[in-house]
Amino acid sequence: MRERETLEKLIDEGTVAETLRKDSSARHAIAALQTVMHWLGFDRQLRWAEFGADGGYGPATVAAVAEFARRNGSTAKGERVTSVLASKIVARYDSLEELKQLAEDVADDRVEGRYRVGSGDRIRVAALQTLLNGLGFGAELNWAKWGADGGYGRSTRAAVAAFAVDEGLGGDGTTLTLPLGQRIVAELGPFYGDNWHDLEHEAAPAPGSLTVKSVAGRGTRQYLDVSDGFRRKRFQKFRRGLFTMGDQKPLTFVQSHGDALREIGVTQSELNVMLAVAENEGNLDAVNTWDNAFLSFGLFQWTAGQDSARGELPALLARIKHEDRDLFDKYCGQHGLDVVDLTPADWMTSKTGPLTGRFSLRGTTIKSPTDKAQLREAAWAFYFWRAGQDSAVQAMEIKHAVGRLEQFYSSDRYKVGDHLVSDLITSEYGVGLILDNHVNRPAYVRQCLAKAITRAGLPDPSGWGTEEERKLIAAYLDIRVTHGRSPMTDAEKRARVTKKYLDNGTISDRRGSFERS
Repeated sequence: MRERETLEKLIDEGTVAETLRKDSSARHAIAALQTVMHWLGFDRQLRWAEFGADGGYGPATVAAVAEFARRNGSTAKGERVTSVLASKIVARYDSLEELKQLAEDVADDRVEGRYRVGSGDRIRVAALQTLLNGLGFGAELNWAKWGADGGYGRSTRAAVAAFAVDEGLGGDGTTLTLPLGQRIVAELGPFYGDNWHDLEHEAAPAPGSLTVKSVAGRGTRQYLDVSDGFRRKRFQKFRRGLFTMGDQKPLTFVQSHGDALREIGVTQSELNVMLAVAENEGNLDAVNTWDNAFLSFGLFQWTAGQDSARGELPALLARIKHEDRDLFDKYCGQHGLDVVDLTPADWMTSKTGPLTGRFSLRGTTIKSPTDKAQLREAAWAFYFWRAGQDSAVQAMEIKHAVGRLEQFYSSDRYKVGDHLVSDLITSEYGVGLILDNHVNRPAYVRQCLAKAITRAGLPDPSGWGTEEERKLIAAYLDIRVTHGRSPMTDAEKRARVTKKYLDNGTISDRRGSFERS
């Protein structure tokens, strides 16, 4: 994680205290601190949903650092991060995955078979050793010599036994019992923030296990509180359904997972373009069950489809099912929701995969509006919202959103005369505008570009430079505002949002700046 490396570099250079302090101008370093604190679970103090990693060391960051200090035995007020406190933040981050892993095994009652003398699961044993060292049992582990070597031998047995004695529990250390595993999680959990455990390591809710409670708000507003025992979410009622705008921002996810996304073949340029469009659509955990598409989800608000039509949301879920069946079953399969007529072969011809599809519910294909109305139930709003908290699902959303470019950018279906869209528009800014058009009114893309070419008087793109493309884009933006029987929704406003990313340097309008994978 680059943010962790940024903190470690400051520690090594001895510049932590002068860099990570209230009102510092070192925005990059402060954003790295905020991102690490986010992953440690201090979203409430950071006011993460509102500010994210904004690089400003203001009251919210002060509060997060102060709370971390308190939980870790320090009286620091949070206005400055000392080298000692920064080292503790990095150490906690380094052991977070180990704690999540143990918490997952505790929740699933799989501790005693995996953490015992002679265990062949060296990764889990190494995680246990790291956690025990963090709890102060380095001497018993002979940490200086062995470290986290993954072997459950005499030293690890001695450390587990010593921990058991401290906790007033029996055992000779041969096995990490379930009660001991629970105590480790309970001991270390408070050192992190309120949501350190992260959603993907919680047990999935059993079908039918939700509790739903109506709540009256101000004026005529009505809400539903839905809980599965791990998480509780308040949805606002509207018309026939519910909605939440969500708080998992695509920008925050890309900032934290950019390297991982590039490893799966998504270019930085594609990410830039997607971000410039996503703000017009929704957050990664946005859910809506009230409009005429029955259920929409995610950063591009993929839907179940209007009336009896096929929808784009089944195609997203088909991708998840194809690439990570366990992830699909966790949020959909075990609740009886599946996709039909979408197979792994659909991914063999392009990165896009299928464009639309249908759901089945408890074995019956959902086609009619009456059938689709079942998706308005509070349970589905909750299941999709909860899936949107999972970083694995978020990564799938990003990948699927970027894959949409394949639908039109080099497709013969969208040719304007003899030219592909990729011949006409090659800047990140231009591609972002066309993607925005395609998400909102896909049928208008080719028509608007054709009119723009005529209006701009630029029939042959072979010799175009940046100025010619800018001229084409200006004509296109004017045309798309009023084009068609049902013009783009808020076309001018959407264009302003995309241009904001041009103005702040996220995307470029230089011809040739868009780079594809």
